[in-house]
Amino acid sequence: MQTLEEFLAGSDLGMRCREVDPDGGQPLLITAPWAPHQYRCELHGSNGDRPVTTIVGSDDGPPEMSDVLDEVAAEAAVVETARCFEEWAVNMGFDPDSRHAERVYRAWRHRTNNLRKLLGDARYEQLLWATERL
Repeated sequence: MQTLEEFLAGSDLGMRCREVDPDGGQPLLITAPWAPHQYRCELHGSNGDRPVTTIVGSDDGPPEMSDVLDEVAAEAAVVETARCFEEWAVNMGFDPDSRHAERVYRAWRHRTNNLRKLLGDARYEQLLWATERL
C-alpha cells in the first residue's frame, strides 16, 4: 500500500485555496466551522475535467494538498461503499428522511464523480483502496 505523498508524486494534480468567511453569503452544508479558518480548495489537473471543490477547516493556514485529497477521498470511499442514500445516511448519522441529509449526500456524490473524472478510473481506485489514509 502506498502513502498519499507517493500517490501525489505520481500525479499532475494542482490545488488552489482561498480563505472564506464562514459567516458570509455561502452557508456550510453540515455544521458550523470547527476550525478558526475555512478554505475553499479546488483540486485540478491538466486534463481539463471539472475541478473538485471542497471547504476545509484549518487551525494554522491553508491546508496541504495531501490533507484536501485525503478528505475528498475519505468522502468518496463512504459514498462508494453505501448501496443507496438511506444506507449512507444511517452510516453518517443522518436521518434518512431528512431533505438536508439528501442535499449533503448529493453534494458528496457530485464531488465523488468529479474526483473519478479528474483522476481517471485506475488512479481513482488506487487512491481509494490502495493508498493509506492520513
